[in-house]
Amino acid sequence: MKKKNFFMLALAAVAFAACSNEDLVPTGNPGDDNQLVTDPTGDAWVALAVKTPVQTRGLHNPNQEAATEDESKITTVRAIFFTANANEDAATVTADLTLDNDEAGLDANGIPSGAAGKAFKVPATSKRILIIANPSPKFEAKTASETDQKWPVGTTYATVNAALDDTSASMTTAGKFMMSNAKGSLEPSDEDEASGTFGEPVDLSLYATETAATNNPISIRIDRVVSKVRVYVTADSDTKATISGAGWVLNATNKTFFPVSKRTLTWNETPAKKPLGARGTCITPFDQYKIGSYRVDPNYSTQALANYNAYTSTSAPSIWNDPTTTVNKVAEYCLENTQTATHNVHAYTTHVLLKAKFIPSEYGRPAPNDGTPSTAQETDPKLVGDWMLINGGFYTFATLMEWIEAELKAKYADKEPTTFPTARTTAYNRYLAAVGVGEISLPATADAAAITSLVDDFKATKANVGNVAAKDRAITVTGLTYYVGAVSYYKIMIKHDDTSAVTNELGEFGVVRNSVYDINVKKFNNPGYPAIPDPDEGTPDESDEGWLSIEIIPNPWTWYTQEEIM
Repeated sequence: MKKKNFFMLALAAVAFAACSNEDLVPTGNPGDDNQLVTDPTGDAWVALAVKTPVQTRGLHNPNQEAATEDESKITTVRAIFFTANANEDAATVTADLTLDNDEAGLDANGIPSGAAGKAFKVPATSKRILIIANPSPKFEAKTASETDQKWPVGTTYATVNAALDDTSASMTTAGKFMMSNAKGSLEPSDEDEASGTFGEPVDLSLYATETAATNNPISIRIDRVVSKVRVYVTADSDTKATISGAGWVLNATNKTFFPVSKRTLTWNETPAKKPLGARGTCITPFDQYKIGSYRVDPNYSTQALANYNAYTSTSAPSIWNDPTTTVNKVAEYCLENTQTATHNVHAYTTHVLLKAKFIPSEYGRPAPNDGTPSTAQETDPKLVGDWMLINGGFYTFATLMEWIEAELKAKYADKEPTTFPTARTTAYNRYLAAVGVGEISLPATADAAAITSLVDDFKATKANVGNVAAKDRAITVTGLTYYVGAVSYYKIMIKHDDTSAVTNELGEFGVVRNSVYDINVKKFNNPGYPAIPDPDEGTPDESDEGWLSIEIIPNPWTWYTQEEIM
């Protein structure tokens, strides 16, 4: 059969930056001269232009943020074409092409020009398109053994888009941020908002002449496949404490991702939930088809601790990011991590692990010195800066010994000393047992000399506690938390589409690709954990609200901001 040449133009706009309706390329009517081709035989010509707007915008106010060149540059574009199928996963490859700069519409520096690139051929059976810009080494490796390193004709979309085990580092090399279809599925789609099929798949339009194709382009928007997080700390406290030495890292980050992840509505975006207090609409700027701002990752509904990279009490970060810098602000990138409402728990939610020194300004003392609290910090060489939180109060060893002495005197002066409450003494004894020092036994009765001897025994435990390794003495027992060097750790669950109308619903938490999340810690009202908390599968994401005050803002980068009061 004689081969025919058909023409079309695909215009890819990078939606991680600031695409808007003004970015759409108008489509003319090619039918007057019968240039629209329906014959599926032969080849079709495609001209692709990648367009990256200068700014990114989202839900933050102001809603624009400049994208860096490193985050925007494109070095490689793979255009993978598919047949049409009602079951998208069953669509099959018709062509897998790696484009040069001219074909991709890139300048010499890899920056999209927004103009149509040089035309190239695709089979006329092509009905759908997938754009992968800057494919990661793991994605490239999937076809390394294939002829010409391409997906063979007939390969299903499900195979091409299969989940990959990877790290964000391999997809965030400067100038090589991996990007893919922003829609979360194959394109093109119906862009007529007034139609009853808005956002649904439509076939690629193929034309008999290059001119007709150039005059009737199709716009394909692409997103970065990673999320971005920044943390800002205001070293302030509403309590009598000073804050210093803050640092942060991302924790519980995903190990797997889909090259293209399907979109879904959050609870807050679902129209049917509006009577229950939901917003009921999609408002993020790059969800152009109003499918939903949330995504479905590989472990969306089936969770396991093995799916995540997590720091624990026995594996601390070697480097902490400084949240107080304003010049060259540190950002961390991570793989998208989403989950069903059922799995909105600490262990499965990507969060910020924040540490800071929370140093009480004063420590209460018992009568007759209750009006003159101590301001002295621990200076013992083995215990510098250590302090204890006991039933809501702050204590050094010195002030705790004063309280223990006062409690023991009151206990043994009571008519029923065996039932007399000694909250601080009891809590400290629990701690001594937990760290292996051993409790101080309390007799049923004691005179003044015996009380003095008991207090001396308690004071002597300080040296033994000092011999306990820092990681082992920074623990919590019932009624007492011990802070080594005054360091506290906080978990900040990253909020996506949070709402006060409900608790822990779908889409309230998680990190979505092509979104930047700013975490602003405004105040520290309480100390946090004494050590890095281990992954917790039992604590819901909205259980730590008293520790932090957070403000989240979504960016596409969709911009999300949250404020936290610790």
